[in-house]
Amino acid sequence: MPCYFIQRRQRVAGHPTNDNKRDLQVMYGGIQITQTGAVDCCITARPNCSLSRSGKILVLASFFLILSVTAGVFAMMGAWPILPFAGLEMLAVLLAFYQVSCHERDYERITIEGNTLVLERRDNVRVMRSEYNRCWAQVVLQCRSVGQQCRVALRSHGAEQELGRHLNDEQRTELAHQLERRLGCQ
Repeated sequence: MPCYFIQRRQRVAGHPTNDNKRDLQVMYGGIQITQTGAVDCCITARPNCSLSRSGKILVLASFFLILSVTAGVFAMMGAWPILPFAGLEMLAVLLAFYQVSCHERDYERITIEGNTLVLERRDNVRVMRSEYNRCWAQVVLQCRSVGQQCRVALRSHGAEQELGRHLNDEQRTELAHQLERRLGCQ
């Protein structure tokens, strides 16, 4: 799929690429919008993963070292029952880091090509893909109060798919406006 290829290689906005097509890559409040010759628009949203793999290992190693030293000191002072609880704490932190790392590569991608709108989601290892007719798709933006607790959904033929689970309220609102601009028959 062209969108994946474009995201893997950094291209300068508006400059020709090797395949002589003009590409445009724009960021709107954390939402990556890519336009290329073959695809009218590709919007990708990913979770914010600010800690690298080596950073995670360093944080875990530091945590385990501090916890082990602290538990060892208390065990030598006679409070040996602390050791199993320290082990359980290490296991809980390790499981939390594992759960977060399982969802590092999650994404939501909306691709508009001709009269087809494709919604693709990755959740852990499962990839879900839905296709909609661009002419019939509608964007639904619901906020409980002005700009807060917003919900964005894509509606077509009575079915509704919620969008923007990796985005904050401001980014969801921007996503809804960008999609409204791009939907409708061409």
